[in-house]
Amino acid sequence: MKLLKGYYAYLAVAGGFLLSFAAKDNWALQMLAYGLISAGALSLQGVSRWYMRASVAADVKMVFSLVLGPAVIPVGLLRIVLYYIGLVPLLLTGCMLLLGVKDQMRRIEHSALPEWVLLAVWSAGYILVLVSAPGWLNDYLFNTVWTLANSLISIGGVALIVEMFRAQRIYLQTEEQ
Repeated sequence: MKLLKGYYAYLAVAGGFLLSFAAKDNWALQMLAYGLISAGALSLQGVSRWYMRASVAADVKMVFSLVLGPAVIPVGLLRIVLYYIGLVPLLLTGCMLLLGVKDQMRRIEHSALPEWVLLAVWSAGYILVLVSAPGWLNDYLFNTVWTLANSLISIGGVALIVEMFRAQRIYLQTEEQ
């Protein structure tokens, strides 16, 4: 039974990220996606402490999504500020999931280099978004930074989903032994 629990937990995290990318503009599906990420990461807390921390960060992201939901906060400066602040828990969720996978790979003496590279790509994308948010970049530089940030976030997101499936495979192999 423990084997299936781990299997479904990794699927929940990967499925949550996949759903969050597929339904970017659907508030209800975003809430479901972060709930899946949080529940899956919480189920994996026995594998690494980083998964429990990722679950908490996903819960914080759900709170920001709830506050920014339809008809809660009207369009204006407060909503924009809360949107950008809400990206920080999302950044932390991905980083903590990657650190959990890194711990898992180190425990079985696999290389953790892919997780470090992915952590840098994932972080750089969201940091570029947060840096460009205040509006101090000129139009050309803003468009360039925004394009680079979106590319890094997309690459990092897809790679994170793939990495969760890789961690699931490693988890299943170690549980069988």
